[in-house]
Formats: sequence, structure tokens, C-alpha cells
Amino acid sequence: MSFMPNLVSEGVPLTIDVLDGKEILANATEVFLAGIDGDLKNWALDKVDVATKETAVNVYELVSDATFAQMFGSLSNDLDKLCLTQAQIKSFCRKYPDWIRGDGFGTFFLFKVEDHFLVDVRVYSRGLDIGVFRFKDIDFWRPGYSHRLMVPRLIA
Repeated sequence: MSFMPNLVSEGVPLTIDVLDGKEILANATEVFLAGIDGDLKNWALDKVDVATKETAVNVYELVSDATFAQMFGSLSNDLDKLCLTQAQIKSFCRKYPDWIRGDGFGTFFLFKVEDHFLVDVRVYSRGLDIGVFRFKDIDFWRPGYSHRLMVPRLIA
């Protein structure tokens, strides 16, 4: 079965500023007030990354049951092109909190530390919460909750 998420940010100029790559999610307590998953440190994901230039991004919504591989694989065969740095994820969440899926449902960001990992950001009444999943997890995510994916805008 073919899977393609729905682009919900079409025509909206969402950009992440130039960053030095030194900020990590495990220490971002000023952004993720509702909690930070301890596995960011337990899995040794708390590593600085490279500096990045200004990056345009797109936000998609899930439209059918899908695993992480199906969600992101439908957007590009080259998953490295869909990865963001931890500093970029933090910056997006700080700059565009209204684009994070509300009501405790997930917005997924792909980042890489030696292997692919996913960050799941959720909005609760007490603020943003961040969790981490392994990309290879085979759980199916249901479209009825309007989970979102946030990725760099690919230039065709």
C-alpha cells in the first residue's frame, strides 16, 4: 500500500535560522517545560552537531496507518535529507509552537546520531514535551490523531 502524508504547511514560509549546532535537546528545559525524555542521554544522543544554514521546512499530517519508515520513506529515499540537527528541532519548537500538533498528539522530527532516531514533540497544558523513539520501531501510528511530520523542504 502506498503512503503519502498530507502537506499542511503549503504556501507558508516556515524557516529555521542559521545555527551553530551546539544546542542539544537533552538540555532544552527552557523550551520543553512539560518534560524531556531521559533516553536522549541514556542512548548517548546528547551530542552537538554541525552548524546549519537557514533551512526551509514543511509540515505534513498522517493520512493513513504508517510506521516511521513508511512516513519518512514516502517523502524521500534518502533519509539523511530529511534529518535535522537537535539545534534545528529546538529552534523550530521555540519559533513555531503553533505548528506542533496539540492535544497531546505527536509531531515527529527525524535526526541522526550514528543511526536514525526520531523525536516526538507533544503539546500539553503545561507546555511542550519531548520524547525519543528508534526509527526502526515497527509500531503503526494511526491517522485519526493527526500526527505530524516536520522535515526540511526538499528542492526538486
